[in-house]
Amino acid sequence: MLLKVHFTPGDGKGWALDEDLRQIRASLQGKIRKTSAAAAQVLHAPFWQNLAMVEPGILRRAFVIAHADNPPFFYVKQPEFALGQTWVDLWVARSTEALEQFQALGLPAIHIPYTIDPKLFFPIEDKKALRREFGIPEDAYVIANFHRDTEGADLKTPKFQKAPEMMVAILKRVRQAGASFHVLLAGPRRHWIRAELESEGIPFTFVGQAGIAGDDFGINILSRDTLNKLYNAADLHLVPSRWEGGPQSAMEAAACRLKQLCPPIGVARDILDPLSLFESAPQAAEKIIDDIRKSTLAPTVQSQFNRWQCSHTTSTLAAELVKLYEDLPSNEVFQKKIPVQRPALLAAHLSQLRFTIQRRTRSRCLPSAIRWNHLAGRNADLDEIMEWVRATLREWNISCTNSRDAQVEVAGWPIHEARASIFRFQFLVHGVPLEKILPGATLVVPAVQDVLNLRIAEIWNPAIALPVPMRPLGEPEKWHILKPGDATSSISVWRALAARRAVLYPRSSPYFEQVFWGGLAFDGCPESFPKPPAGEILPLIRIPEAASPAANLRKLLSF
Repeated sequence: MLLKVHFTPGDGKGWALDEDLRQIRASLQGKIRKTSAAAAQVLHAPFWQNLAMVEPGILRRAFVIAHADNPPFFYVKQPEFALGQTWVDLWVARSTEALEQFQALGLPAIHIPYTIDPKLFFPIEDKKALRREFGIPEDAYVIANFHRDTEGADLKTPKFQKAPEMMVAILKRVRQAGASFHVLLAGPRRHWIRAELESEGIPFTFVGQAGIAGDDFGINILSRDTLNKLYNAADLHLVPSRWEGGPQSAMEAAACRLKQLCPPIGVARDILDPLSLFESAPQAAEKIIDDIRKSTLAPTVQSQFNRWQCSHTTSTLAAELVKLYEDLPSNEVFQKKIPVQRPALLAAHLSQLRFTIQRRTRSRCLPSAIRWNHLAGRNADLDEIMEWVRATLREWNISCTNSRDAQVEVAGWPIHEARASIFRFQFLVHGVPLEKILPGATLVVPAVQDVLNLRIAEIWNPAIALPVPMRPLGEPEKWHILKPGDATSSISVWRALAARRAVLYPRSSPYFEQVFWGGLAFDGCPESFPKPPAGEILPLIRIPEAASPAANLRKLLSF
């Protein structure tokens, strides 16, 4: 008998998540029975956050499968993930990096790689004809990038994930070395990098409607046929991102037999040759210069095409998804889920309808009062965090009380014993004894490293990493160096970055989730690791601004 499956929505924009949904549905055509959420045995989400559209009772009853379009460590830093950890019965990791991160977090996961349709992306031989079609200089060395570089709400600030400022830093180094090149841009929300390249006098071609001052997301999304042509018109595709679930562009460029450079992130780590990976602007620039002069990246093209073709096409996705569904009946969690019985089906439909109406009409409200549960003076770092939390609550006119009538509790170093039937958040830092963790609390820690420390200690409460503004520490334009095996310095890393200090951290640690391009990862002995002047890193240091932690705290308290 075919399993009854409900697919939650993609992004509704015809972008990557909608393409994921299309591929998932096509892969399972005839292998499952599509149905409503209320009647489903399985809820299958190409985008896990859209599970919020499903009534909680249905989420508890159905077996929930969710794809993660970004690395799990990224989601640990999202307030919604406090709920996501309780919703999902099986995560679909789209890269080996994602699988390793799910495993480190103690979350059940299966590896089904990101894929693209080979009918959409393929080599085109006549490069010069394509360049004439789009007005690209025929004899130039063309460096392409088709990622958006700003958010829709702010078209002037570089998008943190996509790191277009890193791309500009690389291109400036290439130009300073005297190498000649031309940049090819496409896609929506390219306002920042176009302005930056114009300011730097770096030649580029933008394919799209360039005269739009506002958000062009619905206008400059190009067809995949056009994107395929643009890949084939280029010599190199450059990805400067801080993190990616894909990027899909790594697969698309590989399918077009295009040379690439990308950090060792996401699916790029699975497909790309080591020669195509970089960890700093100087390293990337050197590789581009060598390729311009000696075509040193040419040997990577065939092996990258082969790896994509072997494991990252839609036929692979179909085979893996069919196998997943064939194996589901033997899954222990699936067997424990309560199947939807026909007499309860009408009630389930009505429950989902009420939930949908309430979700559309209600606004998220902050509590008027919270139960404050913190003993100051036991840990200075925790006191600083709790002072910020309390000051932020005061700005929102939320009273902090000891009353047992409050429905939300914010705890640090607890004074009061845990009380049942209360929504509880507990802030933790290194140095707070594990026995102080309150039962049922959602744990809030400074960084991903701290979440992993909890899992290593077999603390399985839902946990998220929510950085707050920390007092700067140390002399700027110096290196802040962590020791090999250091797993307890997330606070000092935030303080160093706030002081504009570059961070040198162990490669095997997850400190990259704090540092990104604001430092370097080392192997072996940090003292002997070659480091550029710390000042070269400063333009790429990014720390959460006060508005961002406050917005995340608001989300937490509004659940």
